[in-house]
Amino acid sequence: MLDMSLMKYARVFAFVLLAVVTVYGAYGFFTGDWTSATEFWRSKLPVIPLVALLALVDVALEAIGWMWVYHRFRIQAFDRGGVAAYLSSRAGLLLPAQMGRLIRPDAMVRLGRGSLSDCLKAEAVAFVLDSTSVFGLLAALLAFKYRPILAPFAALGVIASVLFLGNRAAKFVAGTRLELPMAFWWQWPTLAIVVIEMIGWVAHGVALYVVIQDLPGDFTLFDSLLFAPGSAVLGVATGLPGGIGATEGLLGASMRLMHIPSEHLVLAVGAFRLITFWIWIPIGWLALGAVRRMARERRRALQTEAEVAGA
Repeated sequence: MLDMSLMKYARVFAFVLLAVVTVYGAYGFFTGDWTSATEFWRSKLPVIPLVALLALVDVALEAIGWMWVYHRFRIQAFDRGGVAAYLSSRAGLLLPAQMGRLIRPDAMVRLGRGSLSDCLKAEAVAFVLDSTSVFGLLAALLAFKYRPILAPFAALGVIASVLFLGNRAAKFVAGTRLELPMAFWWQWPTLAIVVIEMIGWVAHGVALYVVIQDLPGDFTLFDSLLFAPGSAVLGVATGLPGGIGATEGLLGASMRLMHIPSEHLVLAVGAFRLITFWIWIPIGWLALGAVRRMARERRRALQTEAEVAGA
């Protein structure tokens, strides 16, 4: 009973913190000069559907990888509850140090899909595999720049190294509270999850290229595939909320190196982040509301079953 009470208060505190951070972020967004970004999109009306589709593909493929990880931990995730739980973390994009990821395991617990311990372990593994996918892609791109034939070997080398270390770690923590599924790492589904999420990062890079491909300068598709995920990773690594500032700065610096004029790159970066980052925050809040509603329905169903059983 004490643990449940502490969990309740922790959730209330987390919700208040999330709301405060979101309001602050929204204030910064609406008080900033986003009129120029919207004007930029008005001039690119024909490509908006394509950029939106690529952004959706990026998120959808990451969601499939995330749900597959939970499924392999014997946690039901391939349903509307899993989709809502995954999207709910988008409400926490403005939280620092990737803390928004903690919303997902808590959502799965509230939906009765598994224990907090199992959900946290699944979330940690999902984070590792997502990180592996982007570093595998970056390694492949850098190898391609040197010698194209080396690209797939570079990606497989990064992936194999992480899976090997994961397998060793699983053996090391076997029999402890941190125990992971032993048959998880050296399995084809694990490789498939990484490849699926890597394709999502490719879609992310292509979306940037579609946004800037007609701007003056020397920015190529290769540069977009390299700098879009690279700036996102480095931005997150700073620990800043959503990587805001760092991600935009790194993207802008990379575009400047490719001789895109300053007056264009500021608009392009703002427009790109608008459709790949900011738009997902309200979607995350809608998903968080859906999780809360489904959790209430579950509690009512359990209460009704208990009453029927006791009658």
